[in-house]
This record gives sequence, C-alpha cells and structure tokens, in this order.
Amino acid sequence: MRDKLLQYFQQHAIYLLLLVYALAGITTIVFFNGTGDHGDSIMHYLFARYAPIHPELYFDHWAKPMFVLISSPFAQFGFVGMKLFNLSVSLLSMHLTYLTARALHIPNPWLVIVFLICMPLNYILTFSGLTEPLFALFLIGAIFLAIRKQYIAASVVASLMPFVRSEGLLILVVFGTWLLLNKQWKYIPLLLSGHLVYAIAGYFVHHDFFWVFSKIPYSSLEPKYGSGPLMHFAIQLNYVIGIPLYLLLAAGIFSYPWHWIKKNIKLSQNETILVFIGFFLFFIAHSLFWNLGIFNSMGLKRVLLGVAPLISLMALRGYNLLTFEFLSGKKIVNYIAGGLLLAYVVIFPFTGNPAAINFEKEMKLTMKQTMAGAVAAHVKTNPLYERHTFLYTDPYLSEALNLDHFDVGRRQDLTWQNLALLQPGDQVVWDNWFAVVETNIALDALLKTPGLVREINFSAWDDGREIKYVVLRKE
Repeated sequence: MRDKLLQYFQQHAIYLLLLVYALAGITTIVFFNGTGDHGDSIMHYLFARYAPIHPELYFDHWAKPMFVLISSPFAQFGFVGMKLFNLSVSLLSMHLTYLTARALHIPNPWLVIVFLICMPLNYILTFSGLTEPLFALFLIGAIFLAIRKQYIAASVVASLMPFVRSEGLLILVVFGTWLLLNKQWKYIPLLLSGHLVYAIAGYFVHHDFFWVFSKIPYSSLEPKYGSGPLMHFAIQLNYVIGIPLYLLLAAGIFSYPWHWIKKNIKLSQNETILVFIGFFLFFIAHSLFWNLGIFNSMGLKRVLLGVAPLISLMALRGYNLLTFEFLSGKKIVNYIAGGLLLAYVVIFPFTGNPAAINFEKEMKLTMKQTMAGAVAAHVKTNPLYERHTFLYTDPYLSEALNLDHFDVGRRQDLTWQNLALLQPGDQVVWDNWFAVVETNIALDALLKTPGLVREINFSAWDDGREIKYVVLRKE
C-alpha cells in the first residue's frame, strides 16, 4: 500500500511542483525588479524588443536568431514580458527533463524538477533576458525526442541550437556521434538543416549565404577578455548549482563507472552519449576556451546553465546511488537518508551561503541600473532631448530612456568615430564600465574633445567598486 501511494505521489507531484514554481516565479516578477544581469541580459532583450521595427535583428549572430525570433513577441511587453518568456521556457524544460528521466527509467524522476528549481543561479537567471534557459530547453527537447527514436525531429531541433547559443555546435557533434553509433547515418545531414534555413533566410540581410559561419562573433583566437585556470569552471559550478547538488552531481558522475563495473544497472547508449558525454564535452570545451583565452570566453559561470537539465539527470543518478543503491535492503534508512538529502537541496538556496540566492542583491536592480535611471531622469529634464542624438554604450540606458536602441538617429555607440559626427545639442553619457571595456574610451581623453561640455556627474560605491556616469553636451 505504501509503495502504491509513493508511486501515485511521484506520478502527480510534478504538476504540483510546476504549479508551485510558476506561482513563485510570478510572485518574483511582481515583487523583484531585477534583470538577472546588467549587460547581455539587457542587450538580448533589446534585440528581441526592437526586431519587429528592425527586421535585420532577426539575423544577428550575437543576438542569436532563434532566440530573438521566439522571444520577440514577449519582449513587446517590456522586460516583464521577457521574464515571463524565460519563466515559461524553464517550466517546459523542467517537464521535459522529468519525461526524459522517466524515459531513461531512472528511479524518482520527479526529483529532477526539484533539482532544477533549487539551482540558485538557475532561479536567478530565469528572470533575465539571457539565452541559457532557451538553450537548455532545446537541448533537453532534442534529447527527449532522440530517446523516443524520433530521429528527424531530434535532428532538426538539434540543428537549430547554434542559433540559440553558439555552443550548439558542440551539441551537433554529440548528436552526430549518437546517430553514427545508432547506425542512423541517413539522418546526419539533417543536423545541418538549421544552418541551411538560416543561410537562405539571412541572405537577404547579409547578402552572403555563408553568413552563418562568417558572422560568428566568437571565432577569434585572441584573448579579448583574458584567460584563467583550467579548473575555473569546476570551482564555479558550485556557485551555479549549490553545494548539495554539487555533491550529488559528483556522486552521479561516479555512478556511471560504478554501474559499468558492477553491471547492476544497465545504462543505455542514449544516456551515456547524450547526457554523460554531452555534459562533459560542453564542460571541458568551456574550461579549455577560458584557459586558452579563445572564442571571446569571459569565464562566465552562467554558461553552465545551458546544460542544467543534464546536471539534474546526473545528480538524480547520484541521489539514487547514495540512498537506494548503497543502502539497498534498508527501506527506513533509505527514506531517512533520501529525506535529509532532499531537505538539504531545498533549504540551501535560502541559506546565507555565498552560493545561495541573495534576493536583495541578485533579484533587484543593481546600483548601476538605479543610477542609470537617475541619469535618464536628468536627461529628460531637457525639453529638447527628444530632438537630439545620444551617444552611450551602457544598454540599460536605452531601457531607462525608453529609446529604440537601434535607431541611429536617436542613439549610437560611444565611439571616437561617432563623436566626430556630433551636432550641437547632442548628448554623451560616459560610464566607467561599458565605455571603457567595450569601446575603450577613457574619461580623461573624452573631456579633451573640442566642443564637449560636462553637464553633471553621477557617482557611488558598490561592493568596493566605484560606479560613475558623466553626462556631456555638444555645444
């Protein structure tokens, strides 16, 4: 009777979990105004919001064409719409991860939803304009279709992943290997279908059928953002998924050779290639990119969220290994150990650990964004501001000013070339991050520009770093 009740609970718990997550997500959107990230998150949102006005944005490689296409309708409702988009994407991804775990016959499949919900950074960046959640959805969707032997659909979905995030090229290698080992060679050409469709569609913008390769912004082998230790992502993963899931993932990784040696559980070729090897190819590639300083890697830990469904599947293997396999035949001990582990996973995001969620700091607008709002309020006091062009590089200023970021008549990047074309009354907003890092314009040099007059400074300190904006006007 107890086993039947447990089975019934597991079959129906997923809907309760998804409902709870949806309600928690909507509550977060209502009460927290953060954007998850103050750079790329805003830029991806701006591309999606203004793509209907500037159709060429649907074929921008940096913005990720498939992401822009799917998210654009949501972005028309502002950044709240973008948050609702990624919340919906995350819910679908969780459900597909559960269905995948069940298709792989992994015990306690409902736990993958709990694991995904309780990954601290996964929750934080669900409420952003970043591309990782959609990449995770495409990844687990393609794997689920593959496990169901829907070779055509799986190959087509996988083929579109490079247009959600560039790491999709790595996933094509995984799926190509999987098709080859399953003797489904005839479907391998379908892995190029995404490139073929976008090559043709984007030709009318770029006038180049090979733009899908030539316009990739990450092809540089120069260390633009520096480099770091090879173990960087192994360390940072703890700050992505939290300590308890980090331990369960380690146990899950150990479980694969354990099962291969013991042969007590037969691991399918699908799981071995698509989940285990897929995760490690992704992880090792990013570790090497950062270590070598290639492909414009910045060593950002958030990229690992692209394989969050795979992490949850492997963590589930670890959970089962530590509870129901190592402690086989001891049901009471199983349930106590499993309950304690699960409680640790659920409670951890709300602890004060550096890897947990800091709702005040990470779920609200940053000090820099708040200051950008103050800058925008000052600029709007000029009754003629709607007639002039603005030069700035901080993307959040476009949101704060409610300016079309891609309308060159109203806004352009702060570059020396654009500064030379300023007209009287045009304004410049310099900041000490984007203007310095992205366009290499130092304030001292800017102040020496003939005809530029400083209007006002905005400055504050946050976490030991100065945040500064300077508003200037062309006389």
